[in-house]
Amino acid sequence: MSITIGHHLIKRLAQIGARHIFGVPGDFSLLFLEQVAHASHLTFVGCCNELNAAYAADGYARLAGIGALSTTYGVGELAALSGIAGAYAERVPVICITATPPLEAMRRGALMHHSLADGNFENMFTCYKQFTVAQTRLELRNAASEIDRVLRACWLEKRPVYIQFPSDLIATEIPDIVSPLDLRLPLSHSAGLSQAVSDITQRLTKAKRPALLIDADVDRFDLTALVVRLAETYGMPIVSLAPAKGIVSDLHPYAMGSYRGAGSAPDVREAVERSDCLIAIGARFTDVSTGLFTHDLGAAFLIDVQPFEVTVEDTTYRRVMSHDLMERLLAAAPQGVFPPPPHRSASRSKADRPDNPGRLTQDSFWAKVQGFIRPDDVILADTGTCSFAAGALPLPENTIFVSQPIWGSIGYALPATLGICLAEPNRRQILFIGDGAFQMTVQELSTILRLDLNPIIFLINNDGYTIERLILGAEAAYNDIQPWAYRDVPGAFGLAERVRSHVAATEEELAAAIAAAEKNSGASIIEVLLPRMDGPGMLAKFARLAAEFDFPQLREQPVQVE
Repeated sequence: MSITIGHHLIKRLAQIGARHIFGVPGDFSLLFLEQVAHASHLTFVGCCNELNAAYAADGYARLAGIGALSTTYGVGELAALSGIAGAYAERVPVICITATPPLEAMRRGALMHHSLADGNFENMFTCYKQFTVAQTRLELRNAASEIDRVLRACWLEKRPVYIQFPSDLIATEIPDIVSPLDLRLPLSHSAGLSQAVSDITQRLTKAKRPALLIDADVDRFDLTALVVRLAETYGMPIVSLAPAKGIVSDLHPYAMGSYRGAGSAPDVREAVERSDCLIAIGARFTDVSTGLFTHDLGAAFLIDVQPFEVTVEDTTYRRVMSHDLMERLLAAAPQGVFPPPPHRSASRSKADRPDNPGRLTQDSFWAKVQGFIRPDDVILADTGTCSFAAGALPLPENTIFVSQPIWGSIGYALPATLGICLAEPNRRQILFIGDGAFQMTVQELSTILRLDLNPIIFLINNDGYTIERLILGAEAAYNDIQPWAYRDVPGAFGLAERVRSHVAATEEELAAAIAAAEKNSGASIIEVLLPRMDGPGMLAKFARLAAEFDFPQLREQPVQVE
């Protein structure tokens, strides 16, 4: 039995969990896409541009466990590169498949279109090598083994990988697949694992103020249930860094809130910074997660658990898998250690406020939205006022929260919504996006509507880049955008009948729009008119710190404008 190299890749994508592949067709990729079109277990989703396709694959991977992207050589893959870099930064497993000119043409340095016409076919590979954990250019002699190697790396490390697929190899026959893709985790170093468990258990048993600090890796490496069990066993509060929002339910009795350095609630900050046994799982102390590096862990005894190693005090135990470590810690826990739940931060509670049909503000808008979110929703928040405000909302059980707090690419969330709708079609998807972000990636709304997907989109219209205005240039032209007639955009796509549009400037209008969206079985867009300089309190504080951090001279004198 034989199979084409293209069908080998398609079968492996299905085995690893990809049901859709996003992209834009190009002449080098057409035969591969033809093979996809005839495959029963993989569907090509054509996007409006490659950057949006990369964002869609990222969103898809966050819920489906893996994402796939198809581009053509040069122009296509470079257009997608920011999205792949974002997936690397946020630890999202995306398989980037680039169809190249024929292998023989590249070997002889032919001056091909979509290249720099200099005979160099290593430059694109070099670019992607910076933002992926495994790369390959397929050749007949090793195509099957290289596909398997790279896909395994994507699955294990939860980061993007890159496959160059020469167009003349796509239909070449090779032996058929005889065994499933090996997705087994590497074995932990036995002695190192045992010693790490012993060291941590001793510390936990003696600790008076233990705590868990979690980051996005808890979700990426399927550790959530183990984290919750460990917290319940030892009576430890669970505190989240920004990328971990929603991983552990805000309603869980041990969930204490978010840590942002000096921007944290006082009890949250004390629980983290004064812990005598702080187990940080996958933690990366970025500027956004730490309130511009205002965290202070000097008094805490930190145990740093990363996916493939753990550091206890000054000792690093390598080749210790985080999943193995957590299971062994639970198995080694003393019986009967079930103290009462920790004190919950007052900042987490929902504010009760009477309805007021006055002009909408950030505070009144998000207070109203709080009651609209229900269990099992997927919440997407784009960078800016949306991510800061939505990230502070207490979420119901089993609610998934998606944002991009590390890479912070404005416009990410709209095409990511496309991917998430396809990954989890039975959930309700709610997108919060600013007007500036919407304008960057609006094209993919047409794909969402074309595929009969039904998200609810809150479009925050505050007349430009408010997050930037709060940092610098409140009235500067560089933070302005052209006002659009947003409710007319679906009509420009020829899909006006597929969406219900509303505009809300007051609480009364917002309540009516939300009620209509609740009843509507299709997509909804609610344009929310908010003041230009109105930002969530957390964002305003972060913006002041960011201005001083980025531009130290502003502390001493204002910027001179000639």
